[in-house]
Amino acid sequence: MDVRIRAFQDATSAFAYLARLDMTELTRILGDERLVDGMQNGRAQKFEYTTELCWKTIKIFLREKDGVDEASPKKIIKSYFLGGYATEDDYLLLLEAVEDRTRLCHIYDAETFGAILARLPGYAALFERVCAQLIKDGE
Repeated sequence: MDVRIRAFQDATSAFAYLARLDMTELTRILGDERLVDGMQNGRAQKFEYTTELCWKTIKIFLREKDGVDEASPKKIIKSYFLGGYATEDDYLLLLEAVEDRTRLCHIYDAETFGAILARLPGYAALFERVCAQLIKDGE
């Protein structure tokens, strides 16, 4: 479990850095829309990866800690909440993160993509809270 939490912690740290970048300032500095577009796509990909690692780490945590053996991300997140490991707000935000991760795999319009990107800093803070809780309760 420690290896999985460490991987999630590393992914969260890298994602949080990218999620909190000031894209307006970066656009001004780079001056090339293609580079900014590549950066935005990288931020989205890092979010997708970190979201997957988040729920899969929770899954292993719940199996080891409470004997919970669920398969779907939403059921795992619900069990995590019902086990007292997350607040209701974080539970709902985790569900939203999983939904946004799925949307990114299936959307192709700039408006939806931009709306999800705007939520990345909030997801970064969420993943940091989950990671801290997993470390604390996994000891």
